[in-house]
Amino acid sequence: MNTPIVHTVLLAERFDCGTTSWAVSSTTNAHYTMQIHKNCSVGECPAKTAAFGLLASEKKLVPDSGRS
Repeated sequence: MNTPIVHTVLLAERFDCGTTSWAVSSTTNAHYTMQIHKNCSVGECPAKTAAFGLLASEKKLVPDSGRS
């Protein structure tokens, strides 16, 4: 079913801090999640935290030890 409403719901899930399933469905989506949630904090935003965890476990990012 390809209706505008379905597409809107799927897009809205990407911006929702509480939705983690899309963020961890692939490393590409995790990268997009990190960009979409750039103003969120890891540890506070579930989506960004999940994406960060996936990217770190896949060695796709190295946490900056100089930041808190």
